[in-house]
Amino acid sequence: MIYEIKSRQNDKIKEVVKLSNMKSSKEAKLFKIEGFHCLEMALEAKAVKSVFTCKPLKDLPESIPQYVVSKEIMEKISYAKNPQGVVVVCSYLPVKAITSNKVLLLDDVSDPGNLGTLLRTALAFGYKDVILMGGCSQYNEKVLQSTQGAIFKLNIVNDIDLSSLKDYEILATEIKGSVELSKVTPGPKHILVLGNEAHGVSNKILSLASKRIRIDISDIESLNVAVAGAIAMYKLSN
Repeated sequence: MIYEIKSRQNDKIKEVVKLSNMKSSKEAKLFKIEGFHCLEMALEAKAVKSVFTCKPLKDLPESIPQYVVSKEIMEKISYAKNPQGVVVVCSYLPVKAITSNKVLLLDDVSDPGNLGTLLRTALAFGYKDVILMGGCSQYNEKVLQSTQGAIFKLNIVNDIDLSSLKDYEILATEIKGSVELSKVTPGPKHILVLGNEAHGVSNKILSLASKRIRIDISDIESLNVAVAGAIAMYKLSN
């Protein structure tokens, strides 16, 4: 069904704006994404609840409400600097049991851009099960923007008891007492752990690690966590 909304004060518009607030998003179990590529991926995941667009979309299933809005209203509900003209309201994604052989664990990665980039990279290298620890949220708008839709193809689990994953080798990134990445051959099932930008992996998780690994670099103290994660996922996947 197609509806037209002309007022910025319309209740539907207010509801979408509220989703920018994480508390409101959690309460409603809804989040918003932007762009036609993300819309396609959300449709494939059967997560779309409604669509707000500047021009009616012909290929959208009739069961999904479609709200046509002005450019000014689109700018109000959008979080992008240059809106593509489509905002999609989606339901929170189901959480499944961890079953894949390669798992990525992000321990309190605080920067939304880093978190989103790591989720996108995880999908690219086959880490389709992701564990988020320490308060990270995949539904933060900046995270969603950085994932470029990868969230719809990942199984993201928040705060899990690692002792329940007994069959997995835990490889935690750490400088002290570690093995250089190029010398590491992962077992059949492994969990790659990346830590907070400032403090690294927590002592609690380090104590559970089967092995501590590092990336040897020169002329600079450290790598951005998203860059380090991409290197580690690439190496451990080959």
